[in-house]
Amino acid sequence: MLVLLVIVGLVAAAVVGAYWTFGASMRGELNALEAAAEPPTPIMVTEQMLASLPEPAQRYLRAAGVVGTTIPRLVRLTQTGRIRSGAEAGWMNFEAEETYSTNPPAFLWSAYFPTARTPFVLGRDVYADGRGGILMKMMALLPVADEHGGELRAAGLMRYLNEMSWFPAALLGDNVEIIARDAQSFTVRLTDRGLVAEAIVSVDDAGQMTNFRAQRFNTATRSMQVWETPITDYADYSGYRLPRSGSAVWRSPQGDLTYIELDVTSVRYED
Repeated sequence: MLVLLVIVGLVAAAVVGAYWTFGASMRGELNALEAAAEPPTPIMVTEQMLASLPEPAQRYLRAAGVVGTTIPRLVRLTQTGRIRSGAEAGWMNFEAEETYSTNPPAFLWSAYFPTARTPFVLGRDVYADGRGGILMKMMALLPVADEHGGELRAAGLMRYLNEMSWFPAALLGDNVEIIARDAQSFTVRLTDRGLVAEAIVSVDDAGQMTNFRAQRFNTATRSMQVWETPITDYADYSGYRLPRSGSAVWRSPQGDLTYIELDVTSVRYED
């Protein structure tokens, strides 16, 4: 019995230490992101700045409420949702916190499965300094996913471009190009450290984004696939009209896979 208690105690200590180490690593990455974030050019967004853009882009930015605002330095949001690794896999609930820098582009996504109070699995997705990576560990100890490298750099920048929908004034930054396409969509191109992410943004008559479509690297198939993030609901956050609920879908001839569904519970901006 004594030996068993010792073993249990050692395992518990290892798990606690692993949680502390994982959390300390994420705090270090967050501190580095915040320290590197520089104030963007403090230009107030005006109607004149929108006038040269394609009409769907003008409609989208007006509906989002960017006129009369400036680009924030940092953006922080919280999410709840569920995620799965494949069509036959079960869904896992999660809670997440995410911080973005707008100058330079960077994000850190910290996820807890199923919740922050009972984090059976800890997850981290990051794009910073032109590098990307995904890390998930069961009990903060056993790797479930550990991806990094060239493909993750491009995938990370594409995710960042997609999630600029929660700080849309940044689409008017010097590193973004908006290109005319048709009456219900426009092309957006983001450049960072030699990387380029390009996508098609679909917009309804009211100016709300309905979908985001691009080619993105899928770590599961180790290939480029069509990636879409349809929006299902909108809400008001800090004076902006922004996506509240949506999903992410891999499109393929073999069948589409919706692998994440989420709700944004808060958005906060810092200069």
